[in-house]
Amino acid sequence: MAGLSAMAGCLPRTLARGLLCLVAAAVLLAGCGRAKPEPEPIYGTWRGVLTVTGGDLPFGLEIAREDGRDVAWLINGPERARVTDVVIDGGHISMGMPGYPHRLEARLVDGELRGEVTFLRPKGETRSAHLVAGRGISWRFFPVPSASNADFSGRWQLAFRDPATGTESTGIAEFTQQGHVVTGTVLRESGDDRYIAGEARGDTVFLSRFDGGHAYLYVARLAPDGTLEGELRSGTGTFRQLSGYRDAAAQLADVSDLTVVDTAGGPLSFAFPDINGNDVSLTDERFRDKLVIITIGGTWCPNCHDEAAFLRDFLPTRRERGLEVVQLMFEYTDDFASASASVRNFADKFNIGYPVLIAGSYGPGAVQSALPQLKKFFAYPTLLVLDRAGRIRYTHTGFSGPATGVHYDEFVSEFSALIDQLLAEA
Repeated sequence: MAGLSAMAGCLPRTLARGLLCLVAAAVLLAGCGRAKPEPEPIYGTWRGVLTVTGGDLPFGLEIAREDGRDVAWLINGPERARVTDVVIDGGHISMGMPGYPHRLEARLVDGELRGEVTFLRPKGETRSAHLVAGRGISWRFFPVPSASNADFSGRWQLAFRDPATGTESTGIAEFTQQGHVVTGTVLRESGDDRYIAGEARGDTVFLSRFDGGHAYLYVARLAPDGTLEGELRSGTGTFRQLSGYRDAAAQLADVSDLTVVDTAGGPLSFAFPDINGNDVSLTDERFRDKLVIITIGGTWCPNCHDEAAFLRDFLPTRRERGLEVVQLMFEYTDDFASASASVRNFADKFNIGYPVLIAGSYGPGAVQSALPQLKKFFAYPTLLVLDRAGRIRYTHTGFSGPATGVHYDEFVSEFSALIDQLLAEA
């Protein structure tokens, strides 16, 4: 400043004052720039953690720019669930879960993403789980793996118990273990738990999943006698005690017997609105003399997502031979506008080329009320196959998706053979 003052002394007084004011303003502007740095970019890899009762539920998260737009991936073992409904505004990120009526909102604070995931529940209620994510962290449960761990690989017969009601259910866990890393899934009569991932630490296995739909946390200890004891918790408050043992021959109930049809009720019939409010009926010309697959589900149902991906790819291979598909959705809300928005998001996610109809809202007896020919309805999704005369020829409860490996391959093979047989009938 001394040099500038001397220079100013050689100038007329008015010009000198002007020069000093400009210099002072420049200094102030430079200082303001240092006080308000550019927001730290949110792009990169993160270790997300949802806080649930009884523990932390971790998952992988990656945020990036792709073809000029913001996208994200939810990572669980080998699965990378792509999220396209992503809005980034400075240090804030908002994500609509892919095909689900749930949402993630977070803000960058002291180098962490902090916020919550909101889950839509029946009758329009919501539940939220607190979220914290750390940047660039690759480990899932523990930063340093344990040197000595029990072996959890193989097939396990599991029993689940709700301590509040005493009700019980069964499942089959199939785990693969490499060192301390454990991946796999749990098969149930209603479908599978999709991709779960985690690690063994001593005599305990920690597994989690958040793919935009359900959020699950498994913790189980291997006892000296070879049995498992532990618990299952979810991001929406579910708690189940679990126990199990290794059983290479473990089997679930026959899923073709879980839905009961009134065979004296005549051909199946219905008329429900699509996402634009236009009624679609089985009496429409497009279904005349066709083999029709009816699938009953909801956007909130993770196994319905896997089934939709399968049917989307399966239909074009047999459509010219007389196959059609219709999806009936039972949503968590009675409001048609909200339900249709969720269903549209679901249909867009999978680029579905068949009618997706809003058949009602989720609740006890809802499916039987909409479809009186069903005397017993067990679980979402449920698949019905109608022959060319409109008669129900086959039912399949639940859906075991790609995470189940050989079980998924067996379903695809057996279902394809069944459809080909029915298509060949006169």
